[in-house]
Amino acid sequence: MTNMDYLFLFVLLVSSESLAFLVESDPVTTAETLTDTGHCVWYGECGQGYNQGKLNCPANSTTRTPPKLTDPNGLRILKSYCPNLYHGDDNTYTCCSGDQLRSFEGNLALPEQLLSRCPACFFNFLNSICQTTCSPQQSRFMREDPKSRKPDPSSAGIGGIDVVITDKYMQDLFDSCKEVQMPSTNDKALSVFCGRLASQCTPLVWLNYMGNTGNGRAPFSINYIASNTPWHAPDGQILHPFNKTNKKCNETVTGSSSKIGTEKCGCKDCAAETCPPIPKPNADTRKKFFESMFGKDNYRTAEIVIERADSKALVIHSMPPPSVLSINFTSLFDKNFLKQVLKLQEGVANITADSQSETVTLDDICMKYNGECVTESVMQYFQNNGTKLDEVAYDKWQIFRLADYLDHFLSCAGGSGKKDTTALNMSCVSEFGNLTVPYIVLQGYNGTNYQNATSFVITYILKNTPGQDVQAWENAFVKYLKSYSNSNMTLTFAPHDQVARQLDEVIPPEDESDPGYSVTVEDEEELDGHCVWYGQCGTGWNQGALNCPVTNKTRNSPFLTDPEGLRILKRYCPQFYKGDKNTRTCCDLAQLKAVEGNLALPDQLLQRCPACYSNFLNQICQMTCSPVQSKFLYANMNASCPGGDPAHGPCTGGGIPAVNYVMTDEYANTLYESCKDVQMPSANDKAMSVFCGRKAEDCDPKIWLSYMGNTGNGRAPFPINYNYTNATLVNPYTHETMYPLNYTNLRCNLTYANVSDACSCQDCQSSCAAVPPPPPKAKPFTILGIDGASFIVGCVFIAFVIFFGTYVICFSILKKDSLGIGKESTYNFENCSNAGSHQNLLNRQVSPAEIGTLEKLGLRVEELLKAGFTSWGRLCARYPLIVLLVTIIIFGSLAGGIARYDVTTDPVKLWSSPESTARTQKAYFDKHFGPFYRTEQLIITRPDKTPVIHQYPPPSVSTIKFSSMFDKEFMHQVLDLQTEVEQLRAKFDNGTVGLEDICFKPLSPDNNNCTIESVLQFWQNNRTNLDKVAYDKWGIFIMADYLDHFLKCAQAPASVSDTTDLEMTCLGAYGGPAFPWVVLGGYDELNYQNATAFVITFVVNNHVNEEDNRKAEAWEAEFIKFIKNYKNPNMTISFSAERSIQDELDRESRSDVWTIVLSYLIMFGYITIALGQFHGLDTILIDSKVTLGLSGVTIVLLSVASSVGFYSYCGVPMTLIIIEVVPFLVLAVGVDNIFILVQTYQRDERKTGETLEDQVGRVLGIVGPSMLLTSFSESIAFFLGAWTDMPAVREFALYAAMAVFFDFILQITCFVSLMTIDARRQEANHFDICCCISIRKKEKQEKQEGYLYWLVKNYYSHAVLCDWVRPIVIVTFVGWFLASVAFACHLTIGLDQALSMPKDSYVLDYFHNLSAYLSVGAPVYFVVPAGHNYLSKAGQNALCGGKGCPQDSLIGQVFRQSQLANYSTIAQPASSWIDDYFDWINSAGNPPCCRVYENGSFCPATSSDNCSACPFQPQVSGRPSPHDFMHYLPMFLVDNPGLKCAKGGHAAYGAGVNLVKNKTQVGATYFMTYHTPMKTSGDYIRGLKEARKIAKNISVAMGAKTEAEEVFPYSVFYVFYEQYLTIVNNTLKNIGICMAAIFVATFILLGFDFMTAVVVFVTISMIIIDIMGMMYLWDITLNALSLVNLVMAIGISVEFCSHIARAFAVSIQPDRVQRAKDALAHMGSSVLSGITLTKLGGIIVLAFAKSQLFEMFYFRMYLGMVVFGVTHGLIFLPVLLSYIGPGINKAKLYQHQQKEIKESSRKYHTSESNDAQINSRERYRHVDSDEPPQYSNAL
Repeated sequence: MTNMDYLFLFVLLVSSESLAFLVESDPVTTAETLTDTGHCVWYGECGQGYNQGKLNCPANSTTRTPPKLTDPNGLRILKSYCPNLYHGDDNTYTCCSGDQLRSFEGNLALPEQLLSRCPACFFNFLNSICQTTCSPQQSRFMREDPKSRKPDPSSAGIGGIDVVITDKYMQDLFDSCKEVQMPSTNDKALSVFCGRLASQCTPLVWLNYMGNTGNGRAPFSINYIASNTPWHAPDGQILHPFNKTNKKCNETVTGSSSKIGTEKCGCKDCAAETCPPIPKPNADTRKKFFESMFGKDNYRTAEIVIERADSKALVIHSMPPPSVLSINFTSLFDKNFLKQVLKLQEGVANITADSQSETVTLDDICMKYNGECVTESVMQYFQNNGTKLDEVAYDKWQIFRLADYLDHFLSCAGGSGKKDTTALNMSCVSEFGNLTVPYIVLQGYNGTNYQNATSFVITYILKNTPGQDVQAWENAFVKYLKSYSNSNMTLTFAPHDQVARQLDEVIPPEDESDPGYSVTVEDEEELDGHCVWYGQCGTGWNQGALNCPVTNKTRNSPFLTDPEGLRILKRYCPQFYKGDKNTRTCCDLAQLKAVEGNLALPDQLLQRCPACYSNFLNQICQMTCSPVQSKFLYANMNASCPGGDPAHGPCTGGGIPAVNYVMTDEYANTLYESCKDVQMPSANDKAMSVFCGRKAEDCDPKIWLSYMGNTGNGRAPFPINYNYTNATLVNPYTHETMYPLNYTNLRCNLTYANVSDACSCQDCQSSCAAVPPPPPKAKPFTILGIDGASFIVGCVFIAFVIFFGTYVICFSILKKDSLGIGKESTYNFENCSNAGSHQNLLNRQVSPAEIGTLEKLGLRVEELLKAGFTSWGRLCARYPLIVLLVTIIIFGSLAGGIARYDVTTDPVKLWSSPESTARTQKAYFDKHFGPFYRTEQLIITRPDKTPVIHQYPPPSVSTIKFSSMFDKEFMHQVLDLQTEVEQLRAKFDNGTVGLEDICFKPLSPDNNNCTIESVLQFWQNNRTNLDKVAYDKWGIFIMADYLDHFLKCAQAPASVSDTTDLEMTCLGAYGGPAFPWVVLGGYDELNYQNATAFVITFVVNNHVNEEDNRKAEAWEAEFIKFIKNYKNPNMTISFSAERSIQDELDRESRSDVWTIVLSYLIMFGYITIALGQFHGLDTILIDSKVTLGLSGVTIVLLSVASSVGFYSYCGVPMTLIIIEVVPFLVLAVGVDNIFILVQTYQRDERKTGETLEDQVGRVLGIVGPSMLLTSFSESIAFFLGAWTDMPAVREFALYAAMAVFFDFILQITCFVSLMTIDARRQEANHFDICCCISIRKKEKQEKQEGYLYWLVKNYYSHAVLCDWVRPIVIVTFVGWFLASVAFACHLTIGLDQALSMPKDSYVLDYFHNLSAYLSVGAPVYFVVPAGHNYLSKAGQNALCGGKGCPQDSLIGQVFRQSQLANYSTIAQPASSWIDDYFDWINSAGNPPCCRVYENGSFCPATSSDNCSACPFQPQVSGRPSPHDFMHYLPMFLVDNPGLKCAKGGHAAYGAGVNLVKNKTQVGATYFMTYHTPMKTSGDYIRGLKEARKIAKNISVAMGAKTEAEEVFPYSVFYVFYEQYLTIVNNTLKNIGICMAAIFVATFILLGFDFMTAVVVFVTISMIIIDIMGMMYLWDITLNALSLVNLVMAIGISVEFCSHIARAFAVSIQPDRVQRAKDALAHMGSSVLSGITLTKLGGIIVLAFAKSQLFEMFYFRMYLGMVVFGVTHGLIFLPVLLSYIGPGINKAKLYQHQQKEIKESSRKYHTSESNDAQINSRERYRHVDSDEPPQYSNAL
């Protein structure tokens, strides 16, 4: 067994067989006779449980009656481990399957090793598990819990059960196991079972821990119900409490099995067994032992007693995990010393002696056993092998040490048997084959505390035979040891029982109740001490009193008889109380009352840790009242009196001016150790920060005691000088011998007098279970040291290049015969490619039988679309005015909805769904506690860096350097600025508003000062205090000034006195502390004097109702105005108010309006010019299309306005993103379609006899399907893209989808009509714009292609698609795509808030300084929703962190996480109102915290009225009764903290505890702590993740069964950063939905052309991935803004790709290359002149925007969209189509061939039909013709 296995014990206890159920039901043994024999609750396993376990299947109709167990292996297991349930192989019926039993056996290895040492415990333990898991009568004592939760709600398994047991059964089971030992850890097994120290475990704690899924092991929850009568479940089911009789540990076990055993438990494992007395380790004991082995006269001995001479330093040994204890060994057990002992032992074994002419060795004369000399030594535990001393066992991760030589020693000495029970698994048997007995080889220890041994004994057993051999060797033995020299050892030796009796140490009697400490100051009468003082005389410091020197009458401690004095003594100093008539003390009633009055603060702050409080009181009581004071205390009569003059005797009034208190270092250290970790929940700090006068981290025992004895602390009534020594000393005045106080202090993890709980983990590190190390930081994914994604895409690219290169080479050599080697070949390569088959199709007549169904369907779709658009175009061309009027009315009405628009600007509403977790939790928090405060903050730095050199007060001659910030004149200027801000008044509603009207006042009405967090609060914002200086009594030397005061207060901000001669408080004017890490910035570590920035924060109340915040907003506006205009050359100020970000966003929007307008004007201007087709200067005004272009732009704007109006009618709010982005998108779509439509008409020749209206209709029939394809694809994609939880993305998608749809409708109606009107104008030679002017008609000019069309057709398309360019294009684009995939894997998530600000914003400086100087993170609140039971102990234990609280409570878990701050992001333990409430209500100072007036109403602790202590009902475990809890809680929440009572809850918890139902119940509450400082988006995201993880663990530990009961974390930034938790999934989801929609739409509208749809899908995907790669390279983060742009990029990419892809699909050129050229020529020029050039001009203007957000997310990403879109659409897509484009639709080709045949027949009546077909084929061979393909013919 390995020690690490302890961590996995609960895998057994809570496995899928419910091994954690320590319950049992046996109808035979139950006392009560029941008619219901019961049935199965479960059978078998099904479903995943918690903690990687399994759930059990509910019993069904088949398994409800217990099935017969027939599995041979299962029967074997049942017989071995569950003998009570085994009734023979043919007669055993169980509620567990064979699989369950096999798992059961596999998990029993560790409990078998751990518990089998006590058969009764092991039998009870196994029987309980067996009965619960397999009993045929399960339903009698347990049932499925209907409220239980499961990890997978759809799972069929049982998520939790209710188990009913009696108190007696529970107690007996616990009693049988509670003493079982773990020798390997010197601990009890229950420390593992109970999840805490065994001393803190109880039966109920044990069961509750094992039944809680929060223990990390339980697969489902178990609710234990203790009842001694039948229990009625809410559903009416009656369960009979399980009450089987358990075996007692001191009884033999009947009915057991060989696996379990039958003997009684050993005395160490069973309290009921009395162990035989342990032999004393001395010479007599050794002699008796050896006589029993060898006989009385048969042996001789040679003994060596070894003591440590050089060092008495203890060896501190940490016990293996899961134990958190350590154990002290004496210095003998130092490993190096043990090796020296072994060396000595080996040297003795090698001694030789000369006897009668022969050499004698030890082997010749020793007594042997099993052939080996018998040498008894501690080294026999290691078989005299030094190598075994170095053995160490680690856990499997090589992190935790599981065992070493000391664990091995403890296990073997503790009686583990032949092998130790540690992870070393080493032998305990000696070299000669026997087990080594500790009392033979060790001396100087008590009981079984072998580790306290003070000497080793090595005994060599010699033969007792006559002759000279033995004598000779003994003489050599003595000679050798006399000459042996080792400065580390003291040796005492003698042969044959000659060792002097004085070697045997006097062993003090054992006392089992003794906690393991020794007392140096022994019995008082024996010490014969006397009093140093008695009574009070005169006034001391801090309004206290001095004590009177003793007189002859009071020298010997008088009897204390005053009842009040006896009460106080018994309460605080019980060690001196000897009964009402027999109590002697050196203190009278007045002194005791002074003690009681001065203990108010310690009582409130330290009593949460009983051991600390007891130790603290003990040292006060020893000094004040001990009857033997003179032994460790003496009066210093030469010290100064309160007046300042040296006393040289008693002070005025006769009092002692000072005392010296003598104690050992150990006493001071252990006192400090017991108290150093005690928490102060309300301040998120340690109590030692108050008691030590500095930060707890800077405190040590001597600093603490020195501070408490210093009258400068504001509390000590006289100086107490602590002297530390470990030796006696002489009183310098009386010359009496003094003994330093050395009472052993109680360790904080132990209970006090067995009547209180041990200190909690928060207050005592020794009480904490081992904190597991945080998970290692995720390592970057690498392969061979290279980034994993880069390596993979690199391999893919290499493979692609090889494959594609091979294909290109083969194609060029074989198909194209580039090398000319195949010219003579007769092999026909035409059939090797689709291109060849395409050519083959054109060279022959297509048969109808060859045409597939999809090809026919595709042709039908094409024909329907063409016919429909042709008819529609003709209609619009014939009735243009009617069409215009109708559309203007319809869409104008829709646009009219703009009057009802609602713009959402609140970032919370933009980026967080109303149903999101963060939004709902924020709403809950705001409703119950109010929104988080508004903050107005100044960060002040100084250009002048000249340091301030400060001289320490005399007698020191040292100096300390302060930063220039601490120059007094500069601090006065800062104070002036702060004061001016405080006095600002702003106009508001016919009046004014000041800071005092809106600020947060935590101590109101007692203190109405505003909360201002500022370094100047150390001086209470008071100029006089800042200038205060303290001189020595001669007025020469400066003893303290403002810098000394700062140094003290920075160490202890909550101190009421700075301990300097200034004697000023450190608390701020508003009554609270100014923490240096909040008010200072730019310092290193804790050197606050090096701060380079002052941070001043004005805390203002916030409200849920925005109307209530108008006052604050008005004052903030005045604050911003004032700071902007404030001038001081000595300081640099960065600042921000709560409204600053919103103000700057509004200003940014206004400032960039003209940039956006200019961008659109450039695009509009280009459109109006580029649409024209000019023939010459004389017709330029006729050929221009300015009016048509402006009309097209107007249509775009109208479509956007209609979309806005439509959704305004529907109540869907608009966002600024829609205003900025949607017009850009719709303009891209609309312009592209406009250019394609106009340019197709411009290039089209009107047919003979064709009217203009017919031509317009025909042109629309050609391009309409392509326009429909792009617009429909985009609209559907955007509509489906609205299926997201992010409001801004959803609303953008809805508005964009409707705008694109409306734009398409307006284009095929309004624009077609306008184009017809413009065509008539142009044919009539009327001027553009001024259409009433015309020139004489000229001859009709021929249609021209246009220069761009001509360039693309004749040059560009040939260049891109030439044979050597195409492979380069493919390789280049695929290479960049794969690189972008790797880049996209490393995209940064988040949005730097500084990017949202204009480049000239004052907030940017504030953000920079905030990141540079802020030293504290955001507050985080762990909210407990309403409904929690605060009145029950279990409910309180789920939350609290003080004494008696479990470590898995809310406070406990937050505390543990704060210890891993770098991982968990939790900086401090949480403030705990419930712990402070317990301390407040239990305070016993004079006066106590809880007080009432005579009429029972609350009396504040700050009141000086004559009030009485609150009357309490009897408390339970030190806690108030349910009645008192609710009765006094409202008083606690209104009580302000003060010097008399520091625990008042008003300031810290007034807003954090909801009282409901007329203050008779507790509603929602919170527990606050802080995150670590966060500077990047990644920090904030991690903080949110970790906080939720912690809250989830807390909820599981609390047993929350519904989401409404779960604890949740809240911080002000969560709602903004929650989106980033799912941004990757949302991005993939939105892009995936849009891409799928485009694929389906393309597939359908292209006539079910699957291949073209795939090509379009691939190309658009590559564009999006390439944009994401660009985002990585151009520092564009992934967030909601970039997600909107990526969704928009999909829509724009459709425009770049779909037109060209459709042109390729309908072309019937002879091969793919020619079809690609054809598509590129006819659509490429329109795409290039339309969307590309239009957008480039407008985008470039955005680069000059003041907004960083515009520059990054609009300019950069828009530019990327256009660049990647045009390069993929006009370069990559044609090349890709030339390789893998779809084949010619045979149905379309057949239709075309038939039309050609008919035309040929009409044209050539004399020709044969075959000639017509040949001519037709000949025409299609002229692939280089410059004439455009006629789409009408093609279709």
